[in-house]
Amino acid sequence: MNNIKSRNTDEILTFCVNLSREMIKAGANLERVHLAIEFICKAYELHDLSIFLLSTHISLSAIDQSGQYFSRQAAIPPAGIHLERLKSLNQLSYKIAEITPNTKYLNKMLEKSLQVRDYQDWNVLLGRICAASCLCMIFGGAIFEIIPVACVTALVHYLLKFFEKSGLDKILVSAIMTFLATTAAIIFLLIGMKSNLVIIMITISMLLIPGIPLVNAMRNLLCNYEINGILQMFKITIETLALAMGIYLAIGLFKNVLQINETASPLQNPFMLIALSYFASISFGIVFRIPLNNLWLAGLGGALSRVALLALTPLTDSRLLYMTISASIAALYAEFLATTRRQPSTYYIYPSIIPLIPGDLFFYSLSGFYVQNINLVYENGVNCILSLLGLSIGFVLASTVAHYVRRYRYGR
Repeated sequence: MNNIKSRNTDEILTFCVNLSREMIKAGANLERVHLAIEFICKAYELHDLSIFLLSTHISLSAIDQSGQYFSRQAAIPPAGIHLERLKSLNQLSYKIAEITPNTKYLNKMLEKSLQVRDYQDWNVLLGRICAASCLCMIFGGAIFEIIPVACVTALVHYLLKFFEKSGLDKILVSAIMTFLATTAAIIFLLIGMKSNLVIIMITISMLLIPGIPLVNAMRNLLCNYEINGILQMFKITIETLALAMGIYLAIGLFKNVLQINETASPLQNPFMLIALSYFASISFGIVFRIPLNNLWLAGLGGALSRVALLALTPLTDSRLLYMTISASIAALYAEFLATTRRQPSTYYIYPSIIPLIPGDLFFYSLSGFYVQNINLVYENGVNCILSLLGLSIGFVLASTVAHYVRRYRYGR
């Protein structure tokens, strides 16, 4: 009998490790993964559960009813965001905790959950190009900027695919990506395309900077995952510096024939801003693999974030305050949909925060280094940090409210 229990406990912990790895690879935050493991292990009457989670590693241990101790651990490889797969895995975690099936079926159920409908590569490419075009217009771009932005975005798409298979270090890849993307944008300018390089590079920066990982890292720092948050922040900081180095080297390569003296004039029409934010979030939803029937909800989140920004910025000069409130509104919208539709909140948060990611501040900070303007670096760098901090605080506040609402609703 003990051998059967041991085998079952082994299978449960192995399944939990595999499920956690796939959820994190698909874009889940650590809170969601921790809860999924906890629910499943409690459903199978395991106790003294210990869960140690990082975005790169997972370690589990538990004691079964016979008093035997078991543990499992695994590395988590890097991967992109795949929100439809995350939704399927999240639903599987609820199902396992509810029906507690025979443990020999767990891995088969996991394999089935991973088999979700996906977009073809050309759909994702089109989504990236549409997203970049919308962002370009938000930053004040016209047709002369949209054409090179679309071409450089296509280059970025295929470079991402190539480097995913290359096995190269991500820091090196970040530098190479931005160097090639910036070089391509400069070539368009030099061959006679009358475009604004600043607008083009701000738009491309929005595609390349790790905005969502940055927000998740700061969120982890505020949600009892300090070790992972610190490690993520360090890694993302190095990757961001590599991105900046790639841009700096490309601009330096053409310094004798290139002058950066233009600035971007962002779009001011509020109705156009809301519409473009809606379509940008829909386009990113395709990149994040949200299916067609849910894309309009993703776009609505982006539009809601833009409305919040437009309403709050005239009322206060505090970037931290209006970013926190805007992020809270977007996150509460996502939490509401997550609760009513039994889906992970990240399914709607990621597209909703696109209008809030400070890609323009990142580029202007970098430009300050290039033109040796310390005030430009300081002002934009501080505002960029305040924006990210406001995003993280807003998410934490919304998650806390949603947590207590669920406890009140379900009585647990």
